[in-house]
Amino acid sequence: MLRETIQEMKDTSELMIDLAFAALLFRDTEIAEDVEELEEKMDTLNYQAKMTVLDMVRDISKERFLSVLEVINATESIADAALEIALNVFRGEIHPIFREAMQETEEVVARLHISQDSVLADQTLGELKVATKTGMHIFLVKRGREYLLNPQRDFRLMQNDIIFAEGPSDGKVQLESLL
Repeated sequence: MLRETIQEMKDTSELMIDLAFAALLFRDTEIAEDVEELEEKMDTLNYQAKMTVLDMVRDISKERFLSVLEVINATESIADAALEIALNVFRGEIHPIFREAMQETEEVVARLHISQDSVLADQTLGELKVATKTGMHIFLVKRGREYLLNPQRDFRLMQNDIIFAEGPSDGKVQLESLL
């Protein structure tokens, strides 16, 4: 249980950093709001992990207890830092040097909503071959309040899913046309 919670914290904090930089680069308030939502999830995971450690305190040494708490705290700090990055989007504080450096990248991040009429709805990623057709890699799907990281080929997209994809800017245009 603890191992899975810490793994989820690690994955979520990494995702938050990626999304925070994307939000900042594209001045995208929706992606910044997703980072805020994920930070709330991290707070819950942080609490769960610490409660699990406290339940285990009799079974493990103080040194192991302390090292696990340090990992939990460090992961929460990463999530907090990602939120601080994303909050700059709302404040409009994007330093020109950052913008210039990020514009040098060839990849873009897209946040797209699957509409009722979309050809993507009710299809698996394997059937769609999005990466082959557009060059865009779908790395995250938001379904309701759940974030599904690195969906596999058999993952079925549904109406109202929000997909996050990265790849070339012309691939983003192609992917948007499927919506």
